[in-house]
Amino acid sequence: MKYLKDIQEPGMGTWYFEIDNDGVAYRQMVYHDDGTCITSNRKHNFYHFMLAEHPLNTQESYYKEINQAEFEELWYEQLQLGLEDWRRTKSLFPVGTRVVGDIEAFFPQGTLINLMETQAVGITDTSALQSETPAEWMYPRYRVIAEVSGYDEVNYWVLLTRAEVIGSQFEEAGHM
Repeated sequence: MKYLKDIQEPGMGTWYFEIDNDGVAYRQMVYHDDGTCITSNRKHNFYHFMLAEHPLNTQESYYKEINQAEFEELWYEQLQLGLEDWRRTKSLFPVGTRVVGDIEAFFPQGTLINLMETQAVGITDTSALQSETPAEWMYPRYRVIAEVSGYDEVNYWVLLTRAEVIGSQFEEAGHM
């Protein structure tokens, strides 16, 4: 993995990325000038799950490579702010529990699932989910059932296995 820092135009904050050798972002942070921070592992009210959608070109002059320790220190600071919520999430979703949620986003790490708790995010293997799901159901807001298999302590995500898309949340509400 490589780590980049990008200071945008004034007022745009400082952007940090963890990318693979192809430039695909796995984690991202934006520190705004007012001191607030948006991280890719948590849903933001306005920006949703913020993660670069296209590979980054590390040859662009505005990217400065930084070391992993600098990135991890900033990431860890943000994790600490959500530690109490994370502990609560793990107690609500013990390993082996069957859960219901909705597809939120597709990340390089897998499919993010909203577990119906404000702060609870699950993740499951996208290719496994695709192999058992009609293509027209592989979209946000489609309902998923799965089993908790563990926890991702780097992103504060609930690891999910045996995931199955069972339809749209709108079908249940009679909107389709």
